[in-house]
Amino acid sequence: MQEKQRQVYDLLEITNRQFNECNALYHAVAQRYGLSDAAFWVLYALRTTHEPQTQNRMAAEWGQPKQTLNSAVAAMVKKGLVELCPGNGAHSGKIVTLTDEGRALAARTVEPVIAAEQQAMTRQGLAEVEQNCRLTQRYLDCLRQEFEKIAR
Repeated sequence: MQEKQRQVYDLLEITNRQFNECNALYHAVAQRYGLSDAAFWVLYALRTTHEPQTQNRMAAEWGQPKQTLNSAVAAMVKKGLVELCPGNGAHSGKIVTLTDEGRALAARTVEPVIAAEQQAMTRQGLAEVEQNCRLTQRYLDCLRQEFEKIAR
C-alpha cells in the first residue's frame, strides 16, 4: 500500500507542476504583450467563442474570479477595447464585445497565441491531444467529486 501511495504522491506532484507550468506559460505571454492575465483571457474568450459572452459567463467558463474579470473588463472599457451591450432578457447581463481597437489588439496578441497553440497540437498529434483532453476531463471530474466530499 505504501508503494501505491508513493506513486500517487509522485503523480500528483507531476500533475500539479504541469498545470502550474501551463499557467505560467500563458502568464508570461500575456506579460510580454503588456496584458494582465484577466485581460488576456477576456480577449482570448472573445476571439475564440462564437456565443455572446457576459462577464459572468466568461468568469465561469474561464475559471476567473468574477471581481478580477469585472475589473479587467472595466479597465478595457475605459481604454476603448471592449463595449458592454444590453443582453437579451431581463437576467442575461451585459454582453461584452470587442471594439475595432480591441479587435486590433486581439489580432496582435491573442491570435499569434492561438496559432502557436494550433502548431503545438499539430506537432503533438491530434489523436494524442484528444486523448489528453479526455483524460484531463476525467481527472477533473474525479477531483471535483472528491473536493465536494470534503467541502460539505
